[in-house]
Amino acid sequence: MVDPHQVNIIIATTVCAFFKDAPDAQIGTEEAKLLAKQITEALNAAGLQVVPVDLEIKGSR
Repeated sequence: MVDPHQVNIIIATTVCAFFKDAPDAQIGTEEAKLLAKQITEALNAAGLQVVPVDLEIKGSR
């Protein structure tokens, strides 16, 4: 089972990094966390799951 908090932090960090160099479109850490939570909830509602990649399977392709 993937830790939902960890998934939210990864998404929030990515959102903050995306807006880092855009002075007209800044986003705060708390707003990014809320956005990340909404994104993961939307994915869950759509029946999608965020799961870790099995590196053995990925490497064998």
